[in-house]
Amino acid sequence: MFGKRLKSAISVLLSLVLMFSLVLCFTPTNANAATTQAEIDELKEQRNQLKEQQKDIQNTVNSLRGQQDKLIELKTALDEKNAITLQQILNLEEQIALHEELIEQKSVELEKAQDVADEQLSRLKVRIRNMEENGRYNYVAVLFGAESISEFLSLMDDIGDIMKSDRDLENSYKEAVTDLKTVKSEYEEARLELKEQKAELTNLSAQLEKDIAEANAAIQELEGDISANSAILSQLNAQDKEMQDKINQKIKELNEQNKPSNPSNPSNPSKPSGSGTLTVWPSYCTYITSVQGNRVHPITGQYGTHGGTDIGASYGSAIYAAGSGTVVTAYNNSAYNGGYGNYAMINHGNGIQTLYAHMSVCSVTVGQTVSAGQTIGYVGSTGRSTGPHLHFEVRVNGSRVDPQSYYPGISFSYSPTAWGG
Repeated sequence: MFGKRLKSAISVLLSLVLMFSLVLCFTPTNANAATTQAEIDELKEQRNQLKEQQKDIQNTVNSLRGQQDKLIELKTALDEKNAITLQQILNLEEQIALHEELIEQKSVELEKAQDVADEQLSRLKVRIRNMEENGRYNYVAVLFGAESISEFLSLMDDIGDIMKSDRDLENSYKEAVTDLKTVKSEYEEARLELKEQKAELTNLSAQLEKDIAEANAAIQELEGDISANSAILSQLNAQDKEMQDKINQKIKELNEQNKPSNPSNPSNPSKPSGSGTLTVWPSYCTYITSVQGNRVHPITGQYGTHGGTDIGASYGSAIYAAGSGTVVTAYNNSAYNGGYGNYAMINHGNGIQTLYAHMSVCSVTVGQTVSAGQTIGYVGSTGRSTGPHLHFEVRVNGSRVDPQSYYPGISFSYSPTAWGG
C-alpha cells in the first residue's frame, strides 16, 4: 500500500562498512618520526572521505524522516476516515434498530387486523349459516313472501344493502391487512438495505484498521532506521573532530620542525650550493593573475611596484624549487612576515635568489639543500593576500626581475586584471 521504501537497513549496513573501512585506513604514525606534509595531506584526504560519508548518512536520515512524515500524514488521514466510518456505522445501527421497532409495531398491528378480519369473516359465515338453517333469513323465501311488487322491490333493496354492507366491511378489513403488510414489507426492505450498508462500512473499517496498523509498523521501522543512522552520524561527527584535531597537531608539529633555529637572522651566511640557473617553473599552474611590475595594489589600492609574479594555483597544491640551491629563509609560523606570510627563499648561486610567498605550509628549513623541482611547500593565502596563490620572485644581485623572462618556452595565460593598471 505504501509503495517502495528506501532500504534503510542496507544503508545502515553500508554505512557501518564504510565507517569501519575508514577507521582501518588510519595508519598510526611513530611518535618519534618526523611529521611530513605528505602525512598531513593523507589525513586531509581521509577527512574528505569522512565528510562524504557524513553527507551520505545525513541524506539518508533526511530521506527517512521525509518518508516518516508522509506516513504520519497518511496515518492521520486514515484515522480520521476510520472515525467517520465508525460514526456512520453507529448511525446505521440506530436506523436499523428504529426500523426493527417499526417492523415489530406493524407486525403487532397486522396480527390484530388479521384477527379482526378473520373474526369478521367468521361472524359473517356464522350468520349466513344460521339464516339458512333457521329459514328466517332465507333471502329467496323472503323475496317470494312479498305480497306486492313494491314490497318485493323494497325487500330486494334491503337484501342488497345488507349484502353490500357485509361485502364492504369484509373488503375494508382485507384492505387494512394488505396495507399493513405493505408497510411492514417496506420497513423490512429498508432494514435490509441499512444492514447491507452497515456490512460495507464494517468491511471498510476493517480495511482501514489494517492500513493503520501497517502505517504504524512502517513508522516504527523508520524510527528504528533513523535512530541507527543518527547513531552512525554521531560517530562520524566524533571521528571528524578527532581527525581535525589530529591534522591541527600534525601541522603544529611540522611548523615546529621547520622553525628556523635563529629567526632573528634567518639568512644563512654559508656559501650556497646551486647551479646558478632556473630550470623549473614553481607550479603546475601557468595562469598569471598579476605580473611583475607596476600595478594598483588589490588591498591598499595604492599604485606601486609589484615585486613578483602571482600564479593562480589552487590551495594546497605543491610549490617546486625553481632550481637547485640552498634555503636561506624559511618561515612557517603563519605570521605576517612583511606581507609574505609563510615563505621561503633559495640562493641558487651566481647572484640569483628566488622567493616563494603566501604558503599554507613551508616544508623546508634554513640551510637545507634542495634540488630543482623538489617540493618546498604548498600554496596558501597567508600574509597580505586576497586568496590562495603563489607569489614568485626572482632576484639578481638583490634586484627584482621578471620571473617569466627565465621561462621562454612556457605558454602562459593571464587574468584580465593581470597588469592591474
